[in-house]
Amino acid sequence: MALFLEELSKPGTTVLAAAVGVTTPAIYQRRRRDKGFATAMDQAREAGRQAVT
Repeated sequence: MALFLEELSKPGTTVLAAAVGVTTPAIYQRRRRDKGFATAMDQAREAGRQAVT
């Protein structure tokens, strides 16, 4: 999942980040059950947004 979060921090979508070999449903299942992962995912998305602006 670390590779997923690294890719997510780059501009793009979760579908693009899922290209690292993790399915989109698996990502969101983990997000629902793992608050730490959800927080890391939010931080990576924000980093991606910051990179675009």
